[in-house]
Order: sequence, then C-alpha cells, then structure tokens
Amino acid sequence: MAVKVNNVRNARKAKQWDEQDDAALLTLLKRKIKDVKIALRECESPYERARLKQQRDRYTSMLHKVETGSYNGDIIFNELKAAAALNQEQALSSRAYASVKGGKVYNKSYDPMDFDYEAAFRKKRYFGFALPLVMTIVSLILIATFIIGFFLPSDINDTISDTVGLDFRTFIIYRLGPAEDGLDLSITNDGNWPNGYYIDGLSANPFWYPEDGVPYVDLNGNTPETVNLYTDCGCTAIYLDTSDIIKAWFKTKMLAKVRLDFLEDMQFFKGDSFYYQIFLEGTKSDDLVIKQDEKGQFNIGTIYNHIGVYGTIIFVIVTFLMSIVLLILNIVRIFTYTSRRIHGTTIFTLFMSLLAMISPALAACEGTALGDSLSNYFSGLNGVDVFASPEDVTASSATVGLTIIFLLPAVLCFILIILPFLFKNRYKKLPTRLPKGNKIHDPFNRTKK
Repeated sequence: MAVKVNNVRNARKAKQWDEQDDAALLTLLKRKIKDVKIALRECESPYERARLKQQRDRYTSMLHKVETGSYNGDIIFNELKAAAALNQEQALSSRAYASVKGGKVYNKSYDPMDFDYEAAFRKKRYFGFALPLVMTIVSLILIATFIIGFFLPSDINDTISDTVGLDFRTFIIYRLGPAEDGLDLSITNDGNWPNGYYIDGLSANPFWYPEDGVPYVDLNGNTPETVNLYTDCGCTAIYLDTSDIIKAWFKTKMLAKVRLDFLEDMQFFKGDSFYYQIFLEGTKSDDLVIKQDEKGQFNIGTIYNHIGVYGTIIFVIVTFLMSIVLLILNIVRIFTYTSRRIHGTTIFTLFMSLLAMISPALAACEGTALGDSLSNYFSGLNGVDVFASPEDVTASSATVGLTIIFLLPAVLCFILIILPFLFKNRYKKLPTRLPKGNKIHDPFNRTKK
C-alpha cells in the first residue's frame, strides 16, 4: 500500500517504511476507532463527547489515507523518529537535573535572562492597599448619594440647604405653575406634603404653612378633600428623591401582581409617590403607550416620554445595584490586586447613571423638541431659587430640572475609571549611598590636599 516515491533523488536509498508497516498501522487505527466508539457510548459529559468525536474523525481520516495510499510512509517514520529523539532528550535532561549538580546547572541557565518583571507588572496591575481603599471610599460615596435621603434628618438637610444651597435629598426638581397652563398638581389633602419650594404669601391661605400630618385649611376654615399645590399651597417646585422614584416602581404594571414585602414594608417606601402622581397617575400612563397612528407611524414624542418616565425608574435602580457590586469588587481588591485597565463593570455603571440622569428630560419632552427639553432640564443647575421662581411661569417653561446630586453618580463612576491609571506602584528603593563603615577614615586628613 505504500506510495511509490517519485522524487528518487531526495528519497532515502534504504526504504524505512514498507507494506507490513502499512498493514500494522491499518490494524492499529481500526482498533483505536473501535475503542473511541466504545468510550463515546459510555461518556456522559458533552465536552468529553465532543472531544472523542473529533478524535474519531481524525482516526477515520487517517484510516482512509492508509487504505487509499494517499500518504508518504517515510514522512511518518521521520516524525516518529523525531518524537522519540525529543522524548529521549527530555528524559535525559530531567534525569540530569534531578541531582544537586544538575539543579545548579538548571538554575544558572536563567542567569543571562534580563527581563524586568517589576516594570512589566507595574504597567498592568497595582499591588497595594492605597488604590483599592480610595476606590472603596468613592464607592461608599456613590451608594450614599442614593440612600442619604433616607437617613439625613430634615432639620440638618434644611440647614445645609440654606447655608450651601444644596439639597442632598433632591435628584429632580419638578416645577409647578398655574392650573390654566396645566402646570399645577392636585393631591389628596391628608397632610402628606411633598418636599418642595414653598413661597410665603403665594398660598391662598397666607396663615397656613405645610406641616407633616396637618391638612390644608382654607380661609373659610374648610378642609377640602384635594388641593392644588401651586394655587392653594404656594408650592412652586417639588423635590423628587430616590424613595419617590422607587415607590413609583411599586405601582407600575411591572409589579402590579407582585409585592416586594421586604422593600415596601420599609418606612422609607411607605406613603404616596409624587413621581407617580406627576407622570403615571390616572390616564397619564395610558398616554405613554407606544402605538401606531392611522398612517402606521409612531409618535416620536410618546416614545421620548415612555423611555423617560420608565427609564428613570429602571436606570436609577440598576445604577444603585451596580454601585453595590462595585463596592464588593473594590473590597476584594484590597486583599488581592487591582488591574490597571478600564473595568467593564464601572463602564456599565457609568452608562446607566448617564441614562438615569438624562431620562427625566425625555419624560418632560413636548413633542419632538428634545433640544429645548434638554436645555431647560440643565437649567435646574442654576439653583432652586432661579428655577422655581414664580415669575413668568408659562406652559413653555421648564417643568423638570437637574440637580448637582443627580450628577454625582456619573462623576464618581468616571473617577473610579481613571483612578487605576493615576496610581502606580513605586519602584523599589536602591542603595544610593555607601555605609559609613566602608569609607576610608583618616583622622589626620592626610588624603586631603
């Protein structure tokens, strides 16, 4: 079965592989194929079965080559001979290195190697306590931006807000206006008042000021069932925090048939959600349904509002959960090492925080005027006093404003991304001076001229 060698000049004078070797190889391949088939039937692991199938196909192709004679036996002989020589060399080397003398030779063989391991790992990893500790502190601040409104007392928050002009519990400012412009909000008169910007003298009853648990009373001494926050109470803006957004999630169709007892029973998430009353209560949720018109086209404004209203809820929750994941990862890095590269988890958290920050602008977008909505949305950074001013309030005014607190998650995620590039392991300190005992000391200073 061996193939006749056409290139006689380069072929060996003595034949190294003959027909008897072909017959032995043929029998061996058939036996190996049979053994693989038996192992394939008994195997239960899908990965092992895939490996055995590849091995069976390989033996089958080799068997076909031997039967048809479409191979050169001398090549096989040379490969087997080279493999035997390599195995013999490795055996001799391992036997030589097993002795003490051979071990010294093996160790000295690496002496000429000049590779700077310290510089190589310094580019890819940070070994130490400082970087992961700073990243852990930043992660704690990131989580605190979401939950500080749950624990910060109102009097302390009001004091800080009056002094610095920064409300730590406010993510979004919703501006109110006259009812004829559709900017007022009607709520139940049960004494549960939203955190907001109330102006003295603007209320219909100048002798009344909102207090928790105290319902509104008009000038005639009557207590209506519902009140308008702007017209009756003099509220020009509502402060929406994390709890308002999460409580709105409990009332959406997403959780209509499911109740998260471990969350909804907490004191922080009890009561009304003013975010839900502003964007989703009553028929407002029906207006957010994306559907085609008579011409088969979708309303772009409805798509913007749908993504903005529901996206704010989802993206805020996802960002908060990812911030907890970042905290756990940074704590683990304290005891291991920190990779000096862009971390995918942090990038994803940054992306979610940016979407959560932009979504309220989409929720307040009128039609396709997305640019105007974004411009009005970022005008909230000018301060609550400017944004919630009752002067010149019209239907075209900004209704939703951004606060600095809502910017913090994206800023902190960006800091977590760049920190591994700023921190680097210092090189080991090399001896830069000669010890005093090794210097030549002449008490007569005869070496000096």
